[in-house]
Amino acid sequence: MKCEECRELLIAYHKGELQDEQRAAAEAHLAQCVACQCEAEGARRLLATIERAEEEPIERVAQKIILEGIERRASDIHVQPQAERLRIRYRVDGVLHDAIILPTYVAEPLATRLRQMAEMPLTERGVPQDGRIHVRHEEREYDLRVSSLPSLHGESIVIRIFDASVMDVGLGDIGLHADLRAQFSELLARPSGLVVVAGPTGSGKTTTLYAALKSLVRPEVALFSIEDPVEYRIEGVTQVHLNRKTGLDFAAAMRYIMRQDPDVILCGEVRNRETLELCVQAALTGHLVLTTLHTNDAVQVIRRMAEIGLDRFLIADSLIGVLAQRLVRKVHLECGTLHELTDAQRQWLRHAGVAEPPDTLTRGMGCAGCRNTGHRGRTTIAELLVVDDELRRMIAGDADLQDVERLAASKRVPMTADAAGKVLAGEVAISEAMRVTGFLPEYQ
Repeated sequence: MKCEECRELLIAYHKGELQDEQRAAAEAHLAQCVACQCEAEGARRLLATIERAEEEPIERVAQKIILEGIERRASDIHVQPQAERLRIRYRVDGVLHDAIILPTYVAEPLATRLRQMAEMPLTERGVPQDGRIHVRHEEREYDLRVSSLPSLHGESIVIRIFDASVMDVGLGDIGLHADLRAQFSELLARPSGLVVVAGPTGSGKTTTLYAALKSLVRPEVALFSIEDPVEYRIEGVTQVHLNRKTGLDFAAAMRYIMRQDPDVILCGEVRNRETLELCVQAALTGHLVLTTLHTNDAVQVIRRMAEIGLDRFLIADSLIGVLAQRLVRKVHLECGTLHELTDAQRQWLRHAGVAEPPDTLTRGMGCAGCRNTGHRGRTTIAELLVVDDELRRMIAGDADLQDVERLAASKRVPMTADAAGKVLAGEVAISEAMRVTGFLPEYQ
């Protein structure tokens, strides 16, 4: 029996509802899997709480689900109603894991309680809603962003967990290679220009932007940020929370901030041509502007800006650098062990610039401390494109964008090389590096 199959049966196992063959298989698996033993104990405690619902109301169940997510270091909690069960899942280190299966009768009261905690209107049913919960646990403060969405079998609820201490990091704490970090810091030291942090959703762009902004906090610098929403507070930065009901969107906020005598502006996200043009205008008039774009790598930012509708000469004049990044799970060193490489892994290392791949590398075997995943925590892999005069002239000219991208690609160290360095250092498993970098574009 696999771990996933065992965890599907834990509620029925504790309630004595399994057939003899299933029970024996589950017990045999539990006897040799420490991680599933932990899950079984968690399921037993939560089931006991639910069965005492008359004496201990659903508030206890909601609280336990949230605290369990915090203790697992989850970034998100998924409460997913299905036809015959209520599924609770936690996203840990970027990957969703099944935690427990609850009876369907828990779904409606649990959703109501979570919506109440998030201060959502309880009288509004059948419409998406958003809310927030503030939690204090073990002397630490957590902000929870709650999203409720009507679905076929009930309300799907996702809770995003924000730990303020996680964001209290500098550029030296997020995993950037020393040389890359020094180059990025040089970009941030420039008095004006547009700096873009690129990557898909969940790639750590917000953390990097916050770390960059914090590195610029000085009495003589006026710093502003536009965020949707403001996730963490930074001392020394005027943070603007968007309110579309009053017309305060990214573009409007940019226009107002330009009247506030700024030196540095962080625009949380560029979603349209108007906002991008305002960012470029600010960069061209003596301000340092930091923003994000959703692209696969640093090179694609040039094409993305052109596709949004920006004239290429404005791209050339304003863009000074692009940091593209991903998050990869780190090897859990307490259960790390050496393994031999496969032919595909050797080929990936050679493609990443490693001329002579080693015979063995480190990976996590899985233990109770990492819940049998072999990973614990995440770090950044990144690439930095600094726009020099040669690239600037080519962007502004009439060269085909593919030729521009080839030149840009030749001026950066690819993200795969950064990943390979962390693999060789034993920090990241090669299978994880290959998983995350497998869809990066190539330029011939």
